[in-house]
Amino acid sequence: MPSFLSDQAKSMLAEQFNNLHDTFARDIVVYKEAKKVVISTDPNYNYIYNETGGTASIQNTPQKQIFKARVLYDDNRDMEYFGELETSHKIKRVDSSSRVRIKLKKADYDYIREAKRVELDGRMFFIDSDARAHGLFNVDFYTLYLKPVEAK
Repeated sequence: MPSFLSDQAKSMLAEQFNNLHDTFARDIVVYKEAKKVVISTDPNYNYIYNETGGTASIQNTPQKQIFKARVLYDDNRDMEYFGELETSHKIKRVDSSSRVRIKLKKADYDYIREAKRVELDGRMFFIDSDARAHGLFNVDFYTLYLKPVEAK
C-alpha cells in the first residue's frame, strides 16, 4: 500500500520530534538498586555458606545515572469534567496534585524501567505507572508517571 510520505519525509519528521525533546528536556537522576560488593579479608572464607568465621563486609555501591526527560507536573486536575458535553458535573480525583509525568527517549527507558527512585527538582519519586510507548512512526518515546516518595 503506498504511503503519503516518503521515507525521507518520515525520518525528517521523526528528527523534528527528537529536536523538540532535546529542546525542552531537563536532567533527572535515576537510582537503581545498589550494587553489593563483598569484601573478604580471609581467602578461605566462603561468603555463600558463611564458613570459617571469616570477616566479610558488604559494601553497597550506589548506581545512578543522569538522563534527559520532559517533565509535566499534574497540578491542575483537582476536578475533572464528567458526563455529557457542556455539563457542569465534576468528579474529584484522588491525589491529583502529586503525580508527575515524564517523557523519555526509548534508549533511556531501557535503563529507567528497573529504577527504584527518580530525582528531579530536588525531590525523590518512584515510578507509579506502566510505560506508555508512543512515537510518530515507530516507538521513539515512553511516558511514565511518578509519585513523590513522601506522599506514599
